[in-house]
Amino acid sequence: MTSPNDRHADPPSRPRSSDDQYDVGYKRPPKHSQFPKGKSGNPGGRPKALIGISIKDMLDGDQMGKNGEVISKREAIVIRMLNDALAGNQKHFGRFVKFLALSELKRIEPSSQVKNVYYESKPMTPEEHETFKRNFGLPRDQWT
Repeated sequence: MTSPNDRHADPPSRPRSSDDQYDVGYKRPPKHSQFPKGKSGNPGGRPKALIGISIKDMLDGDQMGKNGEVISKREAIVIRMLNDALAGNQKHFGRFVKFLALSELKRIEPSSQVKNVYYESKPMTPEEHETFKRNFGLPRDQWT
Protein backbone atom coordinates (compact mmCIF):
# COMPACT_ATOMS: atom_id res chain seq x y z
CA MET A 1 0.00 0.00 0.00
CA THR A 2 1.07 3.55 -0.57
CA SER A 3 1.06 6.17 2.08
CA PRO A 4 -0.88 9.42 1.61
CA ASN A 5 2.42 11.36 1.68
CA ASP A 6 3.94 9.45 -1.27
CA ARG A 7 4.46 11.94 -4.12
CA HIS A 8 4.70 9.27 -6.83
CA ALA A 9 1.38 7.66 -6.11
CA ASP A 10 -1.63 8.31 -8.33
CA PRO A 11 -3.69 11.29 -7.24
CA PRO A 12 -6.95 10.41 -5.56
CA SER A 13 -9.72 9.94 -8.07
CA ARG A 14 -12.43 12.55 -8.04
CA PRO A 15 -15.99 11.70 -8.60
CA ARG A 16 -17.11 12.23 -12.18
CA SER A 17 -20.40 13.60 -13.20
CA SER A 18 -22.35 11.90 -15.94
CA ASP A 19 -21.81 14.78 -18.41
CA ASP A 20 -18.04 15.08 -17.72
CA GLN A 21 -16.68 11.69 -18.86
CA TYR A 22 -13.43 13.01 -20.48
CA ASP A 23 -10.37 14.50 -18.74
CA VAL A 24 -8.66 17.33 -20.64
CA GLY A 25 -4.90 17.53 -20.16
CA TYR A 26 -1.57 16.38 -21.58
CA LYS A 27 -2.22 14.49 -24.86
CA ARG A 28 -5.97 14.81 -24.27
CA PRO A 29 -7.30 17.79 -26.24
CA PRO A 30 -10.86 19.01 -25.71
CA LYS A 31 -13.50 17.15 -27.74
CA HIS A 32 -14.47 20.25 -29.76
CA SER A 33 -10.91 20.65 -31.14
CA GLN A 34 -10.35 17.01 -32.07
CA PHE A 35 -10.70 15.81 -35.65
CA PRO A 36 -14.17 14.38 -36.20
CA LYS A 37 -14.50 10.67 -36.94
CA GLY A 38 -13.89 9.77 -40.58
CA LYS A 39 -12.19 13.06 -41.50
CA SER A 40 -8.45 13.11 -42.08
CA GLY A 41 -6.17 15.55 -40.34
CA ASN A 42 -4.29 15.92 -43.62
CA PRO A 43 -6.99 16.27 -46.29
CA GLY A 44 -4.48 17.17 -49.02
CA GLY A 45 -2.52 14.00 -48.34
CA ARG A 46 1.17 13.47 -48.81
CA PRO A 47 2.62 15.73 -51.51
CA LYS A 48 3.37 14.03 -54.80
CA ALA A 49 7.01 13.14 -55.44
CA LEU A 50 8.79 15.51 -57.77
CA ILE A 51 9.67 14.09 -61.15
CA GLY A 52 13.47 14.15 -61.36
CA ILE A 53 15.51 15.22 -64.33
CA SER A 54 17.27 12.46 -66.20
CA ILE A 55 21.02 12.39 -66.76
CA LYS A 56 20.41 12.33 -70.51
CA ASP A 57 18.48 15.61 -70.27
CA MET A 58 21.31 17.17 -68.26
CA LEU A 59 24.00 16.08 -70.72
CA ASP A 60 22.05 17.16 -73.81
CA GLY A 61 22.42 20.84 -72.92
CA ASP A 62 25.03 23.32 -74.07
CA GLN A 63 27.88 24.83 -72.06
CA MET A 64 29.58 28.20 -72.50
CA GLY A 65 33.34 27.81 -72.76
CA LYS A 66 35.95 30.21 -71.33
CA ASN A 67 36.52 31.76 -74.73
CA GLY A 68 32.78 32.29 -75.28
CA GLU A 69 32.43 29.29 -77.55
CA VAL A 70 29.34 27.14 -76.99
CA ILE A 71 30.07 23.42 -76.71
CA SER A 72 27.97 20.48 -75.57
CA LYS A 73 28.12 19.44 -71.94
CA ARG A 74 29.42 16.05 -73.01
CA GLU A 75 32.39 17.70 -74.71
CA ALA A 76 32.97 19.88 -71.64
CA ILE A 77 33.12 16.80 -69.40
CA VAL A 78 35.61 15.04 -71.67
CA ILE A 79 37.78 18.17 -71.88
CA ARG A 80 37.74 18.47 -68.09
CA MET A 81 38.70 14.79 -67.71
CA LEU A 82 41.56 15.22 -70.19
CA ASN A 83 42.85 18.39 -68.49
CA ASP A 84 42.79 16.73 -65.06
CA ALA A 85 44.59 13.66 -66.44
CA LEU A 86 47.25 15.79 -68.15
CA ALA A 87 47.73 17.81 -64.95
CA GLY A 88 49.25 14.70 -63.40
CA ASN A 89 46.35 13.52 -61.25
CA GLN A 90 46.71 9.72 -61.30
CA LYS A 91 43.12 9.07 -60.27
CA HIS A 92 41.76 11.21 -63.10
CA PHE A 93 44.26 9.69 -65.55
CA GLY A 94 43.02 6.20 -64.67
CA ARG A 95 39.43 7.31 -65.13
CA PHE A 96 40.26 8.88 -68.48
CA VAL A 97 41.98 5.70 -69.73
CA LYS A 98 39.02 3.63 -68.53
CA PHE A 99 36.67 6.04 -70.31
CA LEU A 100 38.68 5.65 -73.52
CA ALA A 101 38.53 1.86 -73.25
CA LEU A 102 34.77 1.85 -72.58
CA SER A 103 34.07 4.20 -75.47
CA GLU A 104 36.32 2.06 -77.71
CA LEU A 105 38.44 5.12 -78.55
CA LYS A 106 41.61 3.67 -77.05
CA ARG A 107 44.06 2.86 -79.80
CA ILE A 108 46.32 -0.11 -79.12
CA GLU A 109 49.39 -0.28 -81.29
CA PRO A 110 51.74 -3.23 -81.50
CA SER A 111 54.81 -2.82 -79.38
CA SER A 112 57.88 -1.69 -81.30
CA GLN A 113 60.22 -2.32 -78.39
CA VAL A 114 62.85 -5.00 -78.77
CA LYS A 115 62.53 -7.55 -76.02
CA ASN A 116 65.95 -9.20 -76.29
CA VAL A 117 69.18 -7.39 -76.99
CA TYR A 118 72.05 -9.45 -78.33
CA TYR A 119 75.56 -8.11 -78.40
CA GLU A 120 78.92 -9.51 -79.15
CA SER A 121 81.12 -9.76 -76.10
CA LYS A 122 84.75 -8.72 -76.29
CA PRO A 123 87.46 -9.39 -73.75
CA MET A 124 88.39 -6.62 -71.31
CA THR A 125 91.74 -4.92 -71.46
CA PRO A 126 93.84 -5.10 -68.27
CA GLU A 127 93.01 -1.45 -67.43
CA GLU A 128 89.26 -2.07 -67.87
CA HIS A 129 89.61 -5.20 -65.74
CA GLU A 130 91.24 -3.28 -62.86
CA THR A 131 88.66 -0.46 -63.10
CA PHE A 132 85.84 -2.96 -63.10
CA LYS A 133 87.24 -4.81 -60.05
CA ARG A 134 87.71 -1.50 -58.22
CA ASN A 135 84.11 -0.41 -58.95
CA PHE A 136 82.15 -3.67 -58.98
CA GLY A 137 84.29 -6.55 -57.78
CA LEU A 138 85.26 -9.55 -59.85
CA PRO A 139 83.62 -10.07 -63.25
CA ARG A 140 80.99 -12.82 -63.46
CA ASP A 141 83.17 -15.16 -65.45
CA GLN A 142 85.72 -15.15 -62.60
CA TRP A 143 83.28 -15.96 -59.79
CA THR A 144 84.06 -19.18 -57.97
